[in-house]
Amino acid sequence: MGLENHGNLIRVGVCDLDSLYCSWLENWTVRQRYKSEFETEFCNRILEISGAPEEKNAKNTAEKRTGKGTGSEKGSERIPEACREVTSNIGETVFENPELGLKVTVWEAVHPSTNIFYRTFEVRNVSNSSRRLRLFSNQNYRILETKIGETAVIDKHVLIHYKRDRYFLHASEPAFDQYAAGTAEWKGLEGTWKDMESDANLSGNPVAHGSVDSTLGWTLPELKPGEATRVHFWIVLGKNYCNVLKVHKRVKEAGKSDLFHHNFNFWNSFTERVSVLPEYAWMPQLPEKVIKSFYRSLLAAVAHMDITGSVIASCDSDIRQFGADLYTYCWPRDAAWVCLALDRARYHHLSAETFEFFSKTITTRGNFLHKYTPAGDFGSTWHPVPMIQIDETGLPLYALYNNWEIAKSVWTTGRYYRGLVIPAANYLTKSVDKETDLPISSFDLWEERKGVHTYSACTVYAGLRGACELARSLGDYSNADIWKAAADRVKEAIIERLYDGKLKRFRRSLEESTLDSSVFAVWYFGILPPDDPRVVRTMEAIEHELLRPSGGIARYLHDSYYGYMNSWIICTLWLSQWHSAMGNLERALELLVWCATHAHPSGLMPEQIDDRGRPLSVLPLAWSHSAFVLAVLEYLQALAKTEGESCSLPEK
Repeated sequence: MGLENHGNLIRVGVCDLDSLYCSWLENWTVRQRYKSEFETEFCNRILEISGAPEEKNAKNTAEKRTGKGTGSEKGSERIPEACREVTSNIGETVFENPELGLKVTVWEAVHPSTNIFYRTFEVRNVSNSSRRLRLFSNQNYRILETKIGETAVIDKHVLIHYKRDRYFLHASEPAFDQYAAGTAEWKGLEGTWKDMESDANLSGNPVAHGSVDSTLGWTLPELKPGEATRVHFWIVLGKNYCNVLKVHKRVKEAGKSDLFHHNFNFWNSFTERVSVLPEYAWMPQLPEKVIKSFYRSLLAAVAHMDITGSVIASCDSDIRQFGADLYTYCWPRDAAWVCLALDRARYHHLSAETFEFFSKTITTRGNFLHKYTPAGDFGSTWHPVPMIQIDETGLPLYALYNNWEIAKSVWTTGRYYRGLVIPAANYLTKSVDKETDLPISSFDLWEERKGVHTYSACTVYAGLRGACELARSLGDYSNADIWKAAADRVKEAIIERLYDGKLKRFRRSLEESTLDSSVFAVWYFGILPPDDPRVVRTMEAIEHELLRPSGGIARYLHDSYYGYMNSWIICTLWLSQWHSAMGNLERALELLVWCATHAHPSGLMPEQIDDRGRPLSVLPLAWSHSAFVLAVLEYLQALAKTEGESCSLPEK
């Protein structure tokens, strides 16, 4: 996940065979979202696969997800509630071109367990005259991220792009009736798509090697006004020819819509685990957009996880950070926050995979480096040696403790105690300065400045305190006493040295008094309770001075990253979490709604929002989504408390 990006440019076009006018869909009006409503035919197939009676399935899902009745009308057809307002990982993109009188809808999904990408194109004639059309798909890969040494070849009714042990097999139903493989991006040759633009026909060349591309074409049946037709298109990925061909044959035999059903059922079953949460009973009281954003956030966070246990910060392939770098690295900080959210939502098996990744990447000194590739190698960095961000060691340790507090799995604790807890806790203990009792100077969580930061110190305390409790749970009392003593020293120093009596709030760092939203860590990691006057004054200052015109919260005063004091999703959610902890549920919910409202129409959340409400920087950001999951569950816990219900977790 996030290691190799073979994609370069895959685009779709339509040609009118009478006028020979051709147009690429990317230039049309585009709307994107995840599909949430399904036709009766699709739903019946889902119910058939699950073996559940339609009425029972509809009733259960309605009660669980929406609190509404068991059915709704769509024209004269009754749509099972099981197939309405659901969270799916099926993408839906609508391309419209009023001038051409065409509307193309694309549904796409990835199989949950097999390397198949599946697309269905629906081409609809919205003009007043009959149309003769041809649909084209152009593939221009950079396999292993270069254009050198690739082959594109037509093999009967399939197209294969390959290099070394990377194979991409393309097939469709109906089968394509036009094709061309050729040279692209080399010595002035642009690619086979030029054939399409010139006369709506392709050359039929079956093979090309080197720097290549390919184009496939489908001559569509004549469409009368209002009529539509569909083309089903799939790409099978694998490491050898026989493997991709075998999977392709299974797709052909299974039927053209089964992959969508598998995807739908798998992820719906995945989110059903949320129903075991004590907070689940209160979810119907949330606004619909918050409920949808919660489930989307859960799926988005998991979508950034790899089978190795790494969690990349963002799968955004458009962003370019600091010259020519990406966000497809595993920062231990971001990964730890995702673990906190997954454990809070009871997905302990997934967080355990990340703890395994941590155990393999921790250094011999007991700390974590700046960031890692998904394979666990040391990632690129802009930090000078020794590249220390001490919160990136404190947070993974705290995340493991949080897992113990919720799951109470001695197996997980015992498995990672010697390889992760002991070295990390000893490293943090040695990193506490004997004069200040605060952690040594390191880069802050924003990775911008070096110093002794409040947020970092709080995570060190949380890590050491957590290590102490883990040691006690296993009977290692000598280490528990050492780590507790170190944690207590850090806690006292944070209160004494990082609270500014004149400003009546916590400072960003020992060196700087700048107001920074990250000092929420003082109450979140248990240094002081949320209602302590020093915490209250600090959080009120954040809300008053960092509140932006759009309604979100900035990172800190005069932040200039991607613009002036943009709102950050995570910072806005930190304030919501504090209001929940204080029982200010109306304000907490307002901030949750703000985040849900400012998500992309797909429900994906960016890193930042500008003052006009537009997303900036990476989209999506795994940290934004994990923070939303945490904030919603903490709000629901607080809501249950106000109603006198039991919905509690162990104290931090």
